[in-house]
Amino acid sequence: MYLSIKNASVNMKLLSSSILSLSLILFSCSANRTNNDRPNVIIILTDDQGSLDVNTYGATDLFTPNLDRLASEGVRFSRFYSGSAVCSPSRACILTGMTPHSAGVPGNVSSIPGNEGMPSSMVTIAEIMKGAGYKTAHIGKWHLGYSEETMPLAQGFDYSFGHMGGCIDNYSHFFYWNGPNRHDLWENGKEIFMDGEFFPDLMYEKAENFIIKNSNNPFFLYYAINVPHYPLQPSEKWRRKYEGMEMPRRDYAAFLSTADENIGKLISLLDKLEIRDKTVIIFLSDHGHSYETRTFGGGGSAGPFRGGKTSLFEGGIRVPAIISWPGKVPEGLIRKQICHSADLLPTIAALCNIDSLPGGLEGMDISKVIIDNQSLDDRTLYWKLGSQWAVIKDNWKLIGLPVDPSGKIPLDKTRDRLFLVNLDEDSTESKNIAGEYPDIMKQMTGEYLEWIHASEEDIPVDIELNNSAMGAEISLASEPDTRYFGGGAPGLVDNVAGSRSFNDGCWLGFEGDDLEALIDLGEIRMVNSVKIRFLNNPGSWIFGPEFVDIRSSVDGKNFTGHVRLEGPFGPDKTLNIQSVVTSIEKEVRYLKIFAANIGENPVWHTEPGGKAWLFCDEIIIK
Repeated sequence: MYLSIKNASVNMKLLSSSILSLSLILFSCSANRTNNDRPNVIIILTDDQGSLDVNTYGATDLFTPNLDRLASEGVRFSRFYSGSAVCSPSRACILTGMTPHSAGVPGNVSSIPGNEGMPSSMVTIAEIMKGAGYKTAHIGKWHLGYSEETMPLAQGFDYSFGHMGGCIDNYSHFFYWNGPNRHDLWENGKEIFMDGEFFPDLMYEKAENFIIKNSNNPFFLYYAINVPHYPLQPSEKWRRKYEGMEMPRRDYAAFLSTADENIGKLISLLDKLEIRDKTVIIFLSDHGHSYETRTFGGGGSAGPFRGGKTSLFEGGIRVPAIISWPGKVPEGLIRKQICHSADLLPTIAALCNIDSLPGGLEGMDISKVIIDNQSLDDRTLYWKLGSQWAVIKDNWKLIGLPVDPSGKIPLDKTRDRLFLVNLDEDSTESKNIAGEYPDIMKQMTGEYLEWIHASEEDIPVDIELNNSAMGAEISLASEPDTRYFGGGAPGLVDNVAGSRSFNDGCWLGFEGDDLEALIDLGEIRMVNSVKIRFLNNPGSWIFGPEFVDIRSSVDGKNFTGHVRLEGPFGPDKTLNIQSVVTSIEKEVRYLKIFAANIGENPVWHTEPGGKAWLFCDEIIIK
């Protein structure tokens, strides 16, 4: 059973360096005798590609002949899941055969030089292949660490070319996120400058050189294309091809076809070198497509599936995946078994006759699924991303605190905090049936809690607030961000408590701004206490307040009883809800509340100096 680690600890240091070195040396000796029988392996990983954004998966408005050809010459999967719905954890999963949390990468790692990412103690597929006599290369996006010990050359790759952070401009090769802008193009651990040259073409040229150089020896190529991740910068040829299509689909489609063309060139190169039948090609996306503003709010397609990047609905984690090996893997077939990106490492090892693997792998060898269509029974998969989590067991799927950037179907901020679906009957996850199946809910919740990375705190619970201010008139000095509006000012006194998810529709989010609220209770009343709930989620740049001021008045003009609260509710490094409570014990009608945003991410943060968020819900008056 996949990922059925229950009540045990995962040893993050899989093997001591001495044992690993010895095993790889011994294995290299035997590998020299069998290298001629071992296939080359190429993993082609696209970035932010939608679940159905290949013609062979049902797209009708795209031009992807080379991916379609790859599928016709191999097996494609209809239920292949990524390890996460964002970039870094999904990549860690592929390279280690572990779930992101076990690999030490629960969320995106920093794109700032000097910051670490995936622990160097993790054993990667590159290290395993290198130990088996393969030449190894990383080309494209890394996003798994920006320190010497966590960059590709220290993680088993003989050669590396690409960018270390999450995204770059494809011509200047500068980090594409927020200032200060930083150049991010590296070759073998050294910064290089190729100003004005189109990065997708540079990636192909480097891949071509590596393959030609190693065509007579087994090689492993991790070809991590940064397409169609924003910025959407297709080649002019493909921009013209999609003239007339509306944005953002136009540039997204053109960018994807740009990648497809280079994939076709790579396959043709293998044919020319007469090594295509000696090469396993695995294609997949890291997760679903983006709805972020940097991609104009969309462009990709998950077809009927809801969700996308950052979401644990199917559109965020069900990805296109193809494996092709002429003469060894059946051609033109579909595999419907539930498979996962953690399966790639043990599967590649099996296809390459590599037996020396680290302990504790959480993926499973699916080579017999690929070749013989072997069934997989009693499989359980787990995800956790921030406050979201999900578990799939057979046909059932339970999501905790779901997020849906697609907005296809509105989520009820209280009823849908636990979302149950039978994927055999409703693969589009259109209806939450949690209330109809209490026994299944109990079973699936228990299944999730048996996972080593689960916590009782992950399970949302209804909180009885008994807020005396419910329905009171309330105004704000500044409005919350429209993306995290939480019902506006009335949402602060609606008697509904926000969960640990900042996306649950309850929280009011202020980017860089303070919270200043004025509450009118409608009449003079005895107020015993005031409690204010804040969210602390450093991974999402959300922090508790620097301080809170509370003042009261009977006439709305003269405010007295100044209460200033400071710490220990200030920023810390854990995801939690921080409650600020103070006793009032006086008759008042008006309350003025000021909560100070800390302003910038702390120095210990992965992105120090970035604009910090303040999230509040709710102001509870007793």
